[in-house]
Amino acid sequence: MTHTADRRGTEEDRVRGAIALRRCALSSGIHGVSMKARGALIAVLLLSFPAAGAEPRMTCFGNEPSWGLQFTGPGSARLLFPDAPPVAYLGSETRLDFLRERAWRGKPTAGGGDLVAFLRDAVCSDGMSDEKHPVTARVSLPDGRFLAGCCRLVPASTDAPGATKSIEGPVWRLTDLRGLDPKVLRDTTPPVTAGFKAGRISGFSGCNQFFGPYTLDSDRVMIGPLAGSMMACEPPRMKVENAVHAALAGTFRYVLADHRLTLVSGTESILTFQAEPAPTLEEVAWKITGFNNGRQAVVSPLLGTTLSMTFKGGWVEGFAGCNTFRATYAAQADRIAIGPAAVTRKSCGGEGVMQQEREFLSALESTTTWGSIGKLLDMHRADGERTLTATVN
Repeated sequence: MTHTADRRGTEEDRVRGAIALRRCALSSGIHGVSMKARGALIAVLLLSFPAAGAEPRMTCFGNEPSWGLQFTGPGSARLLFPDAPPVAYLGSETRLDFLRERAWRGKPTAGGGDLVAFLRDAVCSDGMSDEKHPVTARVSLPDGRFLAGCCRLVPASTDAPGATKSIEGPVWRLTDLRGLDPKVLRDTTPPVTAGFKAGRISGFSGCNQFFGPYTLDSDRVMIGPLAGSMMACEPPRMKVENAVHAALAGTFRYVLADHRLTLVSGTESILTFQAEPAPTLEEVAWKITGFNNGRQAVVSPLLGTTLSMTFKGGWVEGFAGCNTFRATYAAQADRIAIGPAAVTRKSCGGEGVMQQEREFLSALESTTTWGSIGKLLDMHRADGERTLTATVN
């Protein structure tokens, strides 16, 4: 191939950059891209190379500092650090045959200097396990920093159609927790759940709602610290909640198979979840099993009384124990806003019935989020405190 003088100069610059990277690696004791296991792996690199048939994919990562470089296509990439927002780049790949390397050079979409990633087919140790990876990665950043790491090939997906491919999105129901009797989990109603979305984990831990940050890092997830509402429950439920909070924090390897999520520490499975079907709110007759009485307690309806509600077409209607009621609502995803209820004017003489009605309707109107698992409905206020629980009538 014939090159212009400018092109030769460009490739000479790349060679000098590659040599500088190699010298930097030698001087810092990381030649061969062997690294100390100090930080967690950061991100997934999906890099496609043109080839006949299926295109291979590759995951690259590094530590000291922790970093990731995600190629979303032949001409686009994202640089990831745990303490900074992703930086998007647009660029292209060049083969450096005389160095037996491939170089991807890109410019940030928001403006700035070039990023150059050098990829070499050479055995690489990640310093965190005995596993050897087939490719080394070295990255030159616009600010003058150099990064070194390993890459591993990821085979094309063989998941069955409809299989869960990410921990993000589904509502996960806890089915097993190391050290806790599975029967205790089965008897916990509503069940313990967790959901991962946009760096925030949230769910129900047996008595209270919980939430906290998480970071995905290749096949690792770092969770916590967790926080949540502080309502007290009966001892069996508090036992479950304490066990969940103790277990669901730290760094785990996650495994997805057959709509199940398993969080693994070392070689032990710590928590196992089952993906739940998409929740349903509307056009279901809900029978209330618990409501917030306004004194930080969720209580059951009075013996001999029934509370019910149905959501349909922007209206929620039901029976509040003495009177029927009707209110407007607007729902989007798991968010809901419920207007003041219009109530019939019947007066009932049973002890506590009218007070129960007021407390139930107040709890309903304060609801801001909802979720359902199977035949169970769970609703909460903005501060995470539960307002209502219900089951299909």
